[in-house]
Amino acid sequence: MTTQEKETPSGLELFYRTMLQEIYWCELHLRDVLDNMEERAGTDELKLAFRTHRAETNDHIARLEKIFYLEGMGAQPIFCVGMQGLFDEGWLVIDETEEGSAHRDAALIVAAQKVEHYEIAAYGSLSTLAKTLGFQEAADLLEQTLAEEKKTDGILTQLAESDINIDASIEPVNKEQLSPPDTGSITTESEPAIATMKGAIKGMDAGAGSKATQAGNEAGIPGSAEALLVNDSGKPKRTKRT
Repeated sequence: MTTQEKETPSGLELFYRTMLQEIYWCELHLRDVLDNMEERAGTDELKLAFRTHRAETNDHIARLEKIFYLEGMGAQPIFCVGMQGLFDEGWLVIDETEEGSAHRDAALIVAAQKVEHYEIAAYGSLSTLAKTLGFQEAADLLEQTLAEEKKTDGILTQLAESDINIDASIEPVNKEQLSPPDTGSITTESEPAIATMKGAIKGMDAGAGSKATQAGNEAGIPGSAEALLVNDSGKPKRTKRT
């Protein structure tokens, strides 16, 4: 009996499906991100790279939707915390660099390549999982997208190494960039997800097998450095001087 014939999916198959839904969310939102990157890029070559990859992203979305159909799933995206963080980095790059500068182009390439590397890891893993589960047609589609993600990453590297990084290295910094950014005022679209993650952590034991968080033996915030400096009875650990 093949995996597809099972009435109840395995844990691995559920994980695979969740990953598909997360990368689907990524691709849907990446189109808008690439539009903004193209608009703010300072060279025609970099603008073309972003524009070309946006067109490829439409193909990636179509492939994922075909995989959903093959698996008998609805094309339902799931919010991806990791990619949202990378998108937020991209917005900060735009805010913290000067319009039309080589510095901005270099930073945009770095931000875009972080996204590409995330996608390369995701599609490579998905392809491997699809093969394991016996979904060969899905694996073939995923590998097509994986090849395009790697190609785009290579194009961005070529652009950076040709002129952009060199120009940025000799471009004088403006006075505003000399002062450190006000990180205390930074907010991101991913804050609801971060709050959820913090909520999930609350109440966890402070280390594997620790009894320090039992009633009457609280060890500070679970997972904090303070919690790691107590023994199982909740008393401070002795430390050796170097």
